[in-house]
Amino acid sequence: MPKGNKLKAMLSGKCPKCEKGNIFISKWWQITEFSKMNKTCPNCHINFEVEPGFFYGAMYMSYGFSLLIMIFGGVFIYNVFNDPPVLYYVIPITLVSLLFTPWNFRISRVFYLHLVSGIKFKKIVR
Repeated sequence: MPKGNKLKAMLSGKCPKCEKGNIFISKWWQITEFSKMNKTCPNCHINFEVEPGFFYGAMYMSYGFSLLIMIFGGVFIYNVFNDPPVLYYVIPITLVSLLFTPWNFRISRVFYLHLVSGIKFKKIVR
């Protein structure tokens, strides 16, 4: 059985089982709907929420991604602007973190679903 491309499926927000169905209903930049998920895969009909409260664990991944954004922002500001005053760190890093919130929310859930749920790729023949 050929293996699916897990990284490609994760980055494009596809189902961990069939790697074809979308996990989320809309695109991440649609601010009012970025968090709306399909309950099941539109292609293979697997349930995305493995158990009640499953995605609480994705908050830890979201925290990690936010921390990486803040660290890279701080290093960038330090190197480009030659260690400016603290306020010049706080404002841009906060704004960038807020702008990346929809992407962070989604990528955390997708990575958590792919890496922790136990759902394995299975090629579906129709």
